[in-house]
Amino acid sequence: MSSRLSPAQKVWAIERLRENMTGIENKRFKWHQVVECLGDPQTWMLSLITISSNVPNGAVSSFQSTLIKSFGFDSKTTALLQLPSGVVSITSIIAATYLAGRFNQRGLNICTLLVPGIIGGALMAFLPGHNKIGKLIGNYLTNCIGSSLPLLYSWVAANVAGHTKKVTMNAILLMSFCLGNIIGPLTFRQADQPEFIPAKITIIVTCAFAGFLAMALRGYYVWENTRRDRLADGTHVANEEFLDMTDKENRNFRYKL
Repeated sequence: MSSRLSPAQKVWAIERLRENMTGIENKRFKWHQVVECLGDPQTWMLSLITISSNVPNGAVSSFQSTLIKSFGFDSKTTALLQLPSGVVSITSIIAATYLAGRFNQRGLNICTLLVPGIIGGALMAFLPGHNKIGKLIGNYLTNCIGSSLPLLYSWVAANVAGHTKKVTMNAILLMSFCLGNIIGPLTFRQADQPEFIPAKITIIVTCAFAGFLAMALRGYYVWENTRRDRLADGTHVANEEFLDMTDKENRNFRYKL
């Protein structure tokens, strides 16, 4: 509303937000929305997905050079071999966000990004020590895991309505991201060097757990949408899309998958 758009253009811009029903900014802090957020199953499922998917992300990003060097490369080669990791991360982020926007399927895209993490962790943990290339490929595959974070924020933006509730959910998601990245490096214990097999198995387990939760959350959204369709009576409150109602309060709200 403070932009240089004309009054008519401002109306058009706001009208485009009517369809997603997530509301617009509201300066008034509403405690009941905070309480609802803390009691909403999707809040804690999204939090657990973020924590578990960022345990391997924190581990790999912190110990990238250590892992590559443990495959049998010298220090100079190790430094050079870290470069493709960034390429994998950028490519997976661009591809995942494009596909999520194209097909509107965030949950499936999150699982798709976690599968390479599982495969990568398995290659690093279980390939014989002389197979340097296979282990290196496994390391590169784990860089796809961190690309799920933009999709998680997108899922929150699409499925959490009510300004205060959305702000609270974003804060929980950020804390979950930080917690996962704190736990991740702790899985690399000095007693397990140089192979760090338990840490690599942790990558497999946490990715699988995050993928399972993502599919469970998607199933919950499908169930909730079906239930709301069944109970719908066709009533519509005028401009309810802009009344700062939460996704629980607005029965015409439908969750994005």
